[in-house]
Amino acid sequence: MKTMRGLLRYVDREAAIWVAALVVLALGNPNSDFHFTIFWPYYVWGIKSPGYGLGHSISYLFRGDVISAIETHILGIPAVAIILWRVITLEMRLFKSIRSS
Repeated sequence: MKTMRGLLRYVDREAAIWVAALVVLALGNPNSDFHFTIFWPYYVWGIKSPGYGLGHSISYLFRGDVISAIETHILGIPAVAIILWRVITLEMRLFKSIRSS
């Protein structure tokens, strides 16, 4: 138990959440018809949110199907790049603060 706490010292919580979200999208089936959304106009009037298809796009990207990723949502590739950049910067900041203390 003590070693687990020691290891958790080196993991930023926000970074862990982002990585978990990417893992879920990587393991998900992009061909499924299920679309989870909390965008209420979709349920009332059928209006799709601006991010509609982003998760499917990221799932296609992790499978190496870049064409389908772009066709599903144009911002899927930049979203993955931004999320990975955020994870790296969070972990770098954590390591610098641990090293300086």
